[in-house]
Amino acid sequence: MSRAGVIVDLTYAATLLAPLATLASVRLARARRYTSHRALQLGLLAVCFLTVIAFEVQVRLAGGSGAFVAAAAPALRPAARALLRIHITFAVATYLVWAGLAVASVRRFRGTLPGSFSRRHKRVGWAVLGGLGFTAASATGMYWLVFVA
Repeated sequence: MSRAGVIVDLTYAATLLAPLATLASVRLARARRYTSHRALQLGLLAVCFLTVIAFEVQVRLAGGSGAFVAAAAPALRPAARALLRIHITFAVATYLVWAGLAVASVRRFRGTLPGSFSRRHKRVGWAVLGGLGFTAASATGMYWLVFVA
């Protein structure tokens, strides 16, 4: 049982599902179902952004990240504070790269694929997948430190 609220749980669920849904999206692209790949990625990106925005609003209204970390047991607060810095750094970088890739890909999407952008799209996409995986792992650590332990 956790002490987290609904918005935290929804954000955490979206964060955990993002790498799995992205892997499913990669399978669609490999099967040359590019329109489905694009729709899944854009939908997933929108859901993730909306849940993170809702989470951020809740954190800000509750007093900011310091109040968030204060929910952890006193002995775990230094670890929670350190992990939060790492988590935010990687999550923000991942989401910015992911959003940039989505914008560039939508602009370059043509009927004939793969195209000239495909190689770069794959490399950056794999980096985003790695970032989503790390974000899910660090979010799990934060969730445990702040809401379970």
